[in-house]
Amino acid sequence: MTATRQVRRKLRKALKRGAFRTADLFAGCGGFSLGFQRAGFRNVLAIEADEDAFTSHVLNFSQLSQPDAYRAFNDIRDVPPARAVKHLCSARVRTQDAIDILIGGPPCQAFSLLGRAALWGLARRKHAHAEDPRANLYEYFLEYVRALRPIAFVMENVREIGKFNDGNLAEDIASISARLGYNTRYALLNAAYYGVPQYRERMFIIGIHDGLDLIPGFPPATHQCVPPRGYASSRVGMGKALPIRAPHESYVDFLPFGGRLSRKRFAVTPTALEALADLPRLTYHLNGAGQRDASDMQGYNRRVTNFGTLMRSWPDFASGYKTDGHVVRLTPRDYRLFRQMKPGDMYPQAAQIAEANYLRRLHATESRLHKRLDSRSRGVLRAEMVPPYDVDKYPNKYRKMSGDEPAHTVPAHLGKDCYSHIHFDSAQARTISVREAARLQSFPDGFILCGGMNARFTQIGNAVPPLLAYAVARHLLRQLRSVLA
Repeated sequence: MTATRQVRRKLRKALKRGAFRTADLFAGCGGFSLGFQRAGFRNVLAIEADEDAFTSHVLNFSQLSQPDAYRAFNDIRDVPPARAVKHLCSARVRTQDAIDILIGGPPCQAFSLLGRAALWGLARRKHAHAEDPRANLYEYFLEYVRALRPIAFVMENVREIGKFNDGNLAEDIASISARLGYNTRYALLNAAYYGVPQYRERMFIIGIHDGLDLIPGFPPATHQCVPPRGYASSRVGMGKALPIRAPHESYVDFLPFGGRLSRKRFAVTPTALEALADLPRLTYHLNGAGQRDASDMQGYNRRVTNFGTLMRSWPDFASGYKTDGHVVRLTPRDYRLFRQMKPGDMYPQAAQIAEANYLRRLHATESRLHKRLDSRSRGVLRAEMVPPYDVDKYPNKYRKMSGDEPAHTVPAHLGKDCYSHIHFDSAQARTISVREAARLQSFPDGFILCGGMNARFTQIGNAVPPLLAYAVARHLLRQLRSVLA
């Protein structure tokens, strides 16, 4: 049987079955899977090395599959494709018939700007990121494509893969995919254009088996926003430099309508305030209370927006009257500082405010004691009030969110600190909670995250926003259905 006949037969079977069987490689906790699941795809395989993320994926998705139809594995380097899909195979189902769609986001730490900086620091030389073994994990994804021959695949990663190690890794992947028999295109999508209350750019690489004679497309925008400076998609299509390096034959310049959409035809992207409006106000940290359990349930407040309703009623993940994750980091040194910062303020402003607070406290203390403090006492007092970070090296270390616009990118670094997302409500004087981070990523409130607070923050920051994944999945489904229409 020719490759064209085989893939068309596979497509007909999937449409007759009513769901495309999907494998999620480097699955994380399941943001990609969640979006595809909502679009009507059925997740039957997940591979994820992180134990907490692995547990989250299994807990949420194993219950949505028929008995014995879902399997999960840890390290993709130890799981050859034939073994991964063995539970789906039989005398009538071969390895190449087991999976219809491959999705996944190979680890991005070696590609991202934050990851590169960390690796350069460790190795003490530039381009050390190219030697990070995580930079080659995409090759395992392509090996699964070669072995399983899916109808289509979707790979997601940070925008920096378009400028990786003085090359264009996205174009390399497209070229390799072409040799494997796939028409492949890639584009930079901003999650805010699809209803996610967050400016988040990610590169999506979509390949469709060339036996279907389709050129991959990307979902049209559903929401209106104007991303701020610093987001490449706000410049693409406006005569500025592309966010990738040549060659880029397979790149799709995807800026919806020049970045400005008609309010009559398009909804406006939810703001951070709209995203979090019905979640409880948290002030327990201001009273000296200890750390809460991230699994504790707490009720909503009365104000709910359309976005909040969506997060509370997501199919298969409705939350009822309560949800968990209402836990924040305890940083007593910073509470006064958070209260005084204005929306949009970053670390230079925060450092200036902290320094002024310190000088006032110092003057008041010395006035009360009628003497000048020695240098050691001054140092102790300053450490209690002023963050220790260098303003020139870390200008983006702190950022207070603005309630009237989408949040900036929610990073995995939240697992270490949350200073990049200080809550816009000064009365709460804190960084965002686990549940708030999940909301900004468009995770429904009924989705369960496993592990402690840090592990949950990391899973959220590493994930594909489910609403963005849903838009990609729905558009791909329309294209595949059109083949046999």
